[in-house]
Amino acid sequence: MASLKKLPKSNSLLPQLQTYLVDVFQQHQLARPQLVVGLSGGLDSCVLLHLLNACQKNLNFDLQAHHVHHGLSPHADAWSTFCRDFCVQLNIPLKITRVSLNFIQGLGIEATARSARYEALLETDADFVCAAHHQDDQAETLLLQLARGAGVKGMSSMARESKKLLRPFLYVSRSAIEAYAKQHDLAWVEDESNADTRFDRNFMRHTIFPMLETQFPAIKKTLSRSAEHLAEASSLLDELAVLDAPVDLKSDEPQFHRLDLSVLSQLNLARAKNVLRWWFARNQVLMPSDAQLAQIMHQLLHAKADANIALKVNEHQTIRRFMQTAYLVNAFQPLPDIHLQWQGEPVVALTTNTQLVFSETRGDGIALSHLKHAPLWIKSRAGGERLRPDSKRPAQTVQRVMQEHKIPPWLREQLPLVFLGEALAAIPDVAIEEKLKAAPDEMGLLVTWLSI
Repeated sequence: MASLKKLPKSNSLLPQLQTYLVDVFQQHQLARPQLVVGLSGGLDSCVLLHLLNACQKNLNFDLQAHHVHHGLSPHADAWSTFCRDFCVQLNIPLKITRVSLNFIQGLGIEATARSARYEALLETDADFVCAAHHQDDQAETLLLQLARGAGVKGMSSMARESKKLLRPFLYVSRSAIEAYAKQHDLAWVEDESNADTRFDRNFMRHTIFPMLETQFPAIKKTLSRSAEHLAEASSLLDELAVLDAPVDLKSDEPQFHRLDLSVLSQLNLARAKNVLRWWFARNQVLMPSDAQLAQIMHQLLHAKADANIALKVNEHQTIRRFMQTAYLVNAFQPLPDIHLQWQGEPVVALTTNTQLVFSETRGDGIALSHLKHAPLWIKSRAGGERLRPDSKRPAQTVQRVMQEHKIPPWLREQLPLVFLGEALAAIPDVAIEEKLKAAPDEMGLLVTWLSI
């Protein structure tokens, strides 16, 4: 973990930031990392970019800026122009991305804009994206999460380092940032929406915190420290969840993000809920409310064994249950009627989010020698097709083969069949006709179904 040294004073921001970056670069063993700063044009991000630019005199890294244009304000074009001029002044490359906000998920304006901004920023190939969140932001986030009834994970707020996202200012007060800007005569833009107290964060910033500071002058610093303690507690809960959770940690295939309910049902309520929260967080699912979590647990653990469980958790994902296992399933476009001859291409698109991948390997798949005598076809299931995957057993229906291989019903509907001429040769990722299999010393063709 990178050093957590504080950056308390404006005149010490530069050396302390340099020390922090050295720790990060050494931890990740990066000789010349690439950094991108999320530049809004506001005070905080302008100061961060200015400081990082100064750090380049002593440290070996590449620096760029990235401005995300939401189009929410009538001044949005002017802010983009300001960011361009500011980067020209500092001789720093700038990328500007225009995004369209999607409010279908029911999030507020703030949350929707933030989600779109992070999605655009984190698409970069750079080693790190630097955000200018500071100590005051951390305190506001903690109080907001508390007001919304968040749990330990929610109240642990923002991390100083999370995957490729860095927040170098997380222990810096806004007053120290302002002092640096004045010292270096920096200009910045003001977002007029920051004064609108109809937004929760602005209400906290302009109404609640001034009142609290009359009684507790160091409230922002102490709340930031509380967030650190909660982050430690959240980390311990994650470790407990890993011990409790019967999850395949090595699986990175979205269609197999699964949870063994037979083991989950043996945990007490608090630990079972902790596992579910950890599972959602691991799969980047928006955390459900307590009421929603209770309903999800009831459906997964207590619904009838033959019940068709389908719990929508967001626009693109659903929780399903099959054979005492919970699956987080990506939405699939229905498989159309397919009748395609394979022309030797490595990838064949089936729908907008599913495809077949063909690869040659030794000792597995359909023996390449058979492909000399008949073409390979990709077809939809028509019903009644049979396959003999085992020489010791008679041919079985495709439905029976899939059931024996414990393929979930929703996945069966997405799998096409592969024919060699008129003969069924393979069910992708499930079974291969025994008489067509490649011998251990023979080259074969593997057909893999992939969700993208």
